[in-house]
Amino acid sequence: MSQLKRVIGLPGLCLYGIGVTLGAGIYALVGEIAGLAGLYAPLAFLLAGTLAAFTGLSYAELGSRYPESAGEAAYVDYGFRRRWLTALAGYGVALSGSISSAVVLHGFAGYLGALVPVPGWIAISGALVVLVAVASWGVRASVWIAGAITLVEAGGLILIIAVAAPGAIAAPAPADFGPVPWAGLFGASVMAFFAFIGFEDIANMAEEVKRPRRTLPLAILITLSVSAVIYLAVAWVSVRALPPEVLASEGGPLAAVFEQATGLDGRGIALIALLAMVNGALVQIVMVARVLYGLAGRALAPAVLGMVHPGRRTPVVATLVAGGIVALLALSGALGPLAIAASTVTLLVFSLVNGALLALRLRQVPGAPGSFRVPLWVPAVGLAASLAVVTGTIVTGL
Repeated sequence: MSQLKRVIGLPGLCLYGIGVTLGAGIYALVGEIAGLAGLYAPLAFLLAGTLAAFTGLSYAELGSRYPESAGEAAYVDYGFRRRWLTALAGYGVALSGSISSAVVLHGFAGYLGALVPVPGWIAISGALVVLVAVASWGVRASVWIAGAITLVEAGGLILIIAVAAPGAIAAPAPADFGPVPWAGLFGASVMAFFAFIGFEDIANMAEEVKRPRRTLPLAILITLSVSAVIYLAVAWVSVRALPPEVLASEGGPLAAVFEQATGLDGRGIALIALLAMVNGALVQIVMVARVLYGLAGRALAPAVLGMVHPGRRTPVVATLVAGGIVALLALSGALGPLAIAASTVTLLVFSLVNGALLALRLRQVPGAPGSFRVPLWVPAVGLAASLAVVTGTIVTGL
């Protein structure tokens, strides 16, 4: 099986991780979370980020121990030594990533159609052709294009924070936050947890990363930290700029916050959201291709998916297959139930990953010299948190 080329350093990997974690969701998600948690929306993000951090730390140790493509499949393989569980984890990640990309492309088509009269299927097909071409061209190009869009995407959020913060600081504090809406806060925290999903994609780039035992854990921790700070700040200025019920009713809540703070047109924020969607789809396609490549290396997928272009050093067949799967899902139109299923599958994979690290540690399997290590209770809490969020997803109907 051909080898991938190690060309990604820490800055590029961090931009890749931050790009897929921030994604396009926060541009719409903050309104829904404010509708559920009211003025306690920042607390929902804080709780969600804390829960996600435990699984993130487990990924950091496992990525440092076993820097391989199809990271989750590798971790489960080493932890449980059951091929069916290994396959379940790998294909679960590939499916959830493909669905996430399809959902994002549907959102992209909707936003674009509101600005330019383009049929949805043409917008989706055209975007996919470009994204698959970029992903096939080379991982360096893919990562740096994703990184450039990430800077714009994060810049839009930072701009919103900057223009809305003075008014938020000057505004009088609410006389009474009211009783904590526990049911709403729980539902909002479950929803906010999904905003932190994306850090796990970093693990699947392991075979193209320089010094992976050091770079992977750092990139995961930096990604989660930066995303958490931005989310908390965005949630705080948003609920201070507009009443939560108004935020919840806005189709583009952050555009409304920008307009409220500046008096300017918020369509620029909508354009940034379009870029964020393209970025999210690109990163997911790149990730799915690496998962398929890694599964082929473990004889859990057809060997052809392990083929690497001799010049570009990218898994070009796996990339084309990933693009085809995304196209079928995106053009099917039945994305609502699939999106819920993808979220549930992701959380079950998180449970398997935390369980795999627990199994390794309980068997006292040593890590490589100098690899990252977390306390034993971290994967235990990560496992409990992942299962709790799965339960919360089912109970709240998210």
